[in-house]
Amino acid sequence: MDNKEQKPAKQSSGNSMLKNILMGVVTPVLAATIIYFLGFNNKDESKVEFLRKKEATEKTWIAYIQARGIFSAVMKKLGESGDIEITRNNINHEIETSIGNLENIKKEPNADQRVYSSVDIMIQQMKDLKPLMNKFLDDMSAYAATNPPEEEGFKFVQERGLELKSQVTHLRQRDSLRLAVYYDGMNKDYKIKLPTSTDLVKEE
Repeated sequence: MDNKEQKPAKQSSGNSMLKNILMGVVTPVLAATIIYFLGFNNKDESKVEFLRKKEATEKTWIAYIQARGIFSAVMKKLGESGDIEITRNNINHEIETSIGNLENIKKEPNADQRVYSSVDIMIQQMKDLKPLMNKFLDDMSAYAATNPPEEEGFKFVQERGLELKSQVTHLRQRDSLRLAVYYDGMNKDYKIKLPTSTDLVKEE
């Protein structure tokens, strides 16, 4: 009698264990179905958000590269006036205008933070470039006032020009590694090939 009474107890325990196992599987299936029905599918939302960010990143990056290209093209022509003070005013105006344009680019929403960081670096470089350019023009103006011989003046301009070039090169290289990391990271993460300043020149 005792043995017969123990068998149903074991069977009941087994059924309870099986029931718990099944419920452990069924519950997440039901939960996933409900979430899908209600439209709270995290994977779908992540994909939509990813595509939105990718599109905004490409758009903002292109605007950034174009702004850099315009700045470069304009700066190359600013020395054609032949007047130091006019050149100074034009350079300062172009730097301030370009900084304003870059600040506007940062207002584009949803882009990858690395684009905004790249823009910030360019803005800071322009701000740092401004006193270098003005110092060079100050030196030119002061030296011209001494009315030096032509050959000596030519040598002075060359020497100061090389110094300025060295300073600008250092300015460009200062953040080059960080910019490269941002650029490579975005290309890898979004599986794209963002254009560079070189690509912009090729198109022209």
